[in-house]
Amino acid sequence: MGKRAIKWLYQELPELVSKGILAQDAADKLRQYYGEVKDAGKKWTVIIICGVLGALLIGLGIILILAHNWEQLSRFTRAIISFLPLLLGQGLALWVLWRRPQSHAFKEGTATFLSLMVGASIALISQTYNINGDTGTFILTWMFLIVPLVYLMQATLPAVIYFIGITSWAGAYWNDPLMAVLFWPLAAAVVPHFIWALRRETYTIRVTIMALVMAICTSIAAGFSLGKAWSGSWMILYSSIFAIFFALGQRRFKGFSTNWQRPLRILGALGILVLAFQFTFSYVWKYIGADYYQLSQKISGMNALPDRIITFVIIALALFFLYDNVKHKKTTTALFGALPLLAIMGYSLRGQDVFLSLLIFNAYLFILSLVRIMEGIRNNSLAAVNSGMLIMAILLIIRFFDSDINFILKGLVFIIIGAGFLVTNVVLVRRGGGR
Repeated sequence: MGKRAIKWLYQELPELVSKGILAQDAADKLRQYYGEVKDAGKKWTVIIICGVLGALLIGLGIILILAHNWEQLSRFTRAIISFLPLLLGQGLALWVLWRRPQSHAFKEGTATFLSLMVGASIALISQTYNINGDTGTFILTWMFLIVPLVYLMQATLPAVIYFIGITSWAGAYWNDPLMAVLFWPLAAAVVPHFIWALRRETYTIRVTIMALVMAICTSIAAGFSLGKAWSGSWMILYSSIFAIFFALGQRRFKGFSTNWQRPLRILGALGILVLAFQFTFSYVWKYIGADYYQLSQKISGMNALPDRIITFVIIALALFFLYDNVKHKKTTTALFGALPLLAIMGYSLRGQDVFLSLLIFNAYLFILSLVRIMEGIRNNSLAAVNSGMLIMAILLIIRFFDSDINFILKGLVFIIIGAGFLVTNVVLVRRGGGR
């Protein structure tokens, strides 16, 4: 059990004992079993941030001072100076491993500083000796060199830098699919660290940050590296990616007490809703086969195999989560996870009348909003009711602006929707709901 959950349990124990639900002996045994909760997370987070910022400012200050007379220095002097930030970072890292091996704050700070200094040293040496190479080569070399830091220092921030770096690298090769698709095996290099951190420190901010960065980078890199061999597959691919995020967020992060701790769930839900609303417009289906990247003719045969394999794996994983949620009767999670299946249905209808595709996704959003509203009323949850009503309101507003209905009627409908929001919230608050 995470520290936050233990703290919540300790807050509930006195009330449980006073109401006779739990005996005092049992409460004492629970406290003895879980032990004292040290609330030092925020303090060490501040220390990490201050340490990293301080080191960066010092390093930038030194670079600015040297830059003033950089061209007047000899090549040998510039080479020596170029290695100084790297040597300083390595010295700090060795000192931390020797003197502070149990300190997460020192590990994160020094590992982050060293990760950035590796890039600075590579750039300075390349400039000093005029080493040929493009941006992609520089980024990939830098990222390869900082991967060991993730595991040697057990540090998450270098892993975050790595993910951002390989995503930028994939963007540099967006028009070379055989290169950009290598993002996926490169990303796998730091996944074991994320799993380790997730198991040991589920409720910490650094795990939340890494989950959010991984999700955002994966979404961006998918556009750079996939869908080039299968025209129009973006709608199924992104539906599957966001459905996987939502399913993982519901499974592994379901015990989190605040929304900021559930980045996969939030990002997955937002992505699913944005795509579903987008699929209710006819232009999406009319131009589904457009080759925006103008690469479809260049990728075929064996060259298209990596793209197709990774795309099919992602879709299959999303459908597996959907099957599992349906099997365990998790209605809301299954509804969010149903978007990839509906996207496949809509894609299969391409070239035909778009009315059926539009009907499918309008009905999907309407059903999803009703389920959220009913779930919220049943559980006395304002958040669930408001989210369901918001989905329905957006759907109705889009359809009204997308039609030739009289403005007076549109205004009346908006008033009714707003009144519905207010009345529902008042009723739930009076019933004692506020979650």
